[in-house]
Amino acid sequence: MTSSGKITGYVTLCSRFAGAVGRIATDRLEEGLGKALPRTAHQLARPEVVSELIRRGTPAGQAPLPPLRSAGLPGIEFESSNCTNFLIDVEFEADARAHAHAHAHAHAHAESAEGGAQPLPNTLYVKLPCAALGTRAFANAVGFWEVEATFWERIASRVPIRVPRAYAVVRRGARFVLLLENLQEVPGIRLFINRDMAAGTTPDRARMCLATFAELHAAFWGWTHAQREAVLPAALHTYLAPRGRAMTRALNAAAIAPAHKAAPDLFTKGHADICRLAIEKWDALIESWYGEPLTLIHGDSHLANCFEYPTPDGPRMGMIDFQGLQWCKGIRDVQYHLIDSLEPEVLAKHEDELIDHYIAELARHGIELDAEDARDQYCALSFQTLMVAVVSIGLGSLTERDDTVRTVLRRSVAAIERLGFGDWLARL
Repeated sequence: MTSSGKITGYVTLCSRFAGAVGRIATDRLEEGLGKALPRTAHQLARPEVVSELIRRGTPAGQAPLPPLRSAGLPGIEFESSNCTNFLIDVEFEADARAHAHAHAHAHAHAESAEGGAQPLPNTLYVKLPCAALGTRAFANAVGFWEVEATFWERIASRVPIRVPRAYAVVRRGARFVLLLENLQEVPGIRLFINRDMAAGTTPDRARMCLATFAELHAAFWGWTHAQREAVLPAALHTYLAPRGRAMTRALNAAAIAPAHKAAPDLFTKGHADICRLAIEKWDALIESWYGEPLTLIHGDSHLANCFEYPTPDGPRMGMIDFQGLQWCKGIRDVQYHLIDSLEPEVLAKHEDELIDHYIAELARHGIELDAEDARDQYCALSFQTLMVAVVSIGLGSLTERDDTVRTVLRRSVAAIERLGFGDWLARL
């Protein structure tokens, strides 16, 4: 990496952080004037506030929920590395409830995956930015909150897989509000959390997830640049946005030394040297990762972002949390899920079989992927999975730092050793 490239990357990263901090400060000023979006659960959980968010933010083509009569906090919160996630209890105006039921029958989007009209919810799942200033600045600088909001606004209604319904998506300044379906209200759904992912899943459950990934990928496989821009523009792509390549290179480079210092038992000097070589070959890596054909991927496809739900044909997997959404090779979701969610000795026994299962599922949806190409992509993209863990450990104050992240780092290191990523990189 040239000196000018380093400077460009760090300048871009610093300028984005500065801009994010400025937007956060502006939000606090506007909060005093009553113009900002809710910052806390207590600010949001008022019927007039929720009703206005629904009025402003119901995604296009979806029937809006009726006005609320009451809203309250049951005290149920959910773990998240960068958001404040909680439930609110809701009651709708009595006359509006009957109207909404009739309206729901008239709109296909208001129907469940099993084909029946959905009743009005008793609770809403809410996502707000977290309270930590560093994380909020990081999220706004990198842009993954904007990516998720774009998914619920434009894309959720297009995907063939089961995802929660979005009742409202509103953005202003550095803040956002998502009002989503509370999946726990749906009989038979099983949600997973980070502890489930850290405990390690089974090959059978992984196969179910890979089938869901293949269904998602096949629906967007090989779209033209114009088609992709209309749905999820390149300006929101973490790696391919203007100066995104330089920014991600700088961010990853900055994390290597502190990650080695924080976890030298897991992330050794040899692993750090491989990462530094990858930074030197960053442009070649980007070309390898993002050569055509591309498809829409989840991008953060570990077990805790999947959920199991019943169907007449047996259990299937849906997905939540679309902050990592991007155009990439479909195998990116495959290796990210397998490396993060299975213990290395289990994955080593089943890796080839699981990759072949994904290829077969793609073929079932009319997409052909060469097995040798798939394995080459799998190896190449394993570095992205490693660097997510390295950044989380090395820059922990900006994301998260706990036992789960150490587990993911251990599994990611084992993967690049098992797959021979260092040798692949040397040949690049």
